[in-house]
Amino acid sequence: MRHYSCDSHVVEAREVFEGLEGRFGDRAPRIERDLGGKPGDWLVLPGTRPIPVGRLGIAGSRLDDPATEERIAKGYDGLNPGVLDPHRRLDEQAVDGICGEVMYPSLNMFTFAIPDAEVTSAVFERHNDWVVDYCSPAPERLIGVGCLPVPDVEASLAEMERAAARGVRGFAIPSHVPPERPYSDPAYDPLWAAAQDLGVPLTMHIFTGTSFDCGLAPHWGSPGGTIKGYTLAHTTAVNTVIDLICGGVVERFGDLTFVLAEFETGWVAHFLQRLDHAAYRTPGFAVDYLTMSPSDYFRRNFRATFEDDEAGILTRHLIGVDNLLWGNDYPHHDAIWPNSMRELDRIMTTVPDAERAQMCFDGVVALYDIDVAALPAEV
Repeated sequence: MRHYSCDSHVVEAREVFEGLEGRFGDRAPRIERDLGGKPGDWLVLPGTRPIPVGRLGIAGSRLDDPATEERIAKGYDGLNPGVLDPHRRLDEQAVDGICGEVMYPSLNMFTFAIPDAEVTSAVFERHNDWVVDYCSPAPERLIGVGCLPVPDVEASLAEMERAAARGVRGFAIPSHVPPERPYSDPAYDPLWAAAQDLGVPLTMHIFTGTSFDCGLAPHWGSPGGTIKGYTLAHTTAVNTVIDLICGGVVERFGDLTFVLAEFETGWVAHFLQRLDHAAYRTPGFAVDYLTMSPSDYFRRNFRATFEDDEAGILTRHLIGVDNLLWGNDYPHHDAIWPNSMRELDRIMTTVPDAERAQMCFDGVVALYDIDVAALPAEV
């Protein structure tokens, strides 16, 4: 049985950010070495604390191991070899027993929160070009997700069309947008129409939002910064899914596919049950032209990724086996690499082979139209 990760990551090279400071000054993100005497490479963004590059490419290391801090302090030089070398990344796939990866941003997950459309557009154009080049040695085994400068619809439309023409097969959008203009606002309709016409999935990944708190309550903290923020991060996705369903977006654009990435899935079955009941109790808070129950829209238009989430597997039939996609989160420190097969065996002890294949291979192949003939027959 082959396995293909639908939630992995690139770590953007320095070149993605080089020159932006000269163009935009301190409005631009930049990479700094040994920032303020702190060793390592750091992504410096306006409006938030610096992000250590070295922490984003150390899969296989534990955060409670003092040696890991030494790796992080090396910055780019401490990353796993395949993080910046796509040829070596194919070897690292083989170590984990997988034949390919869909890869989301790492550093640029946080760029979505820069409230400067000119800057985010410039950064994401750089990102999308770089990720195409990174994937070029094996474009069926390395699929890089592009980034769109939402909520700027006009700029996002232009970049989607440009990057898709270069070969980008899916795009990341913020999991949280300003509440005064949620995704149910008709202003986004041109974006949904274009994505539907191009047939590209739109992904909302944990840690992406138009503010660094991703819309969480101030007393919860941020998804990446506090216990409450991380534990409750999926509520940002829940809020957005409700807007997309009950605001009529997936009724108007029935062929769209949205992917909820790295929020895990143990919460989904209960959420769908409760959402259906809420729509029954308070129908006035949904548009009046829905033709299906909210859970039916979810099963038609949404996918959710899991890593080692046993609760999601146990409730997979309530969620929908076809709605679940597995990912190893490589090369982040949360990744189950190089032990993915062991972890999947653990959480899928009673799962039939056909269902495991659907969640770990068939689903992602269909979503990204992957040429299976270009994949290794065995890993």
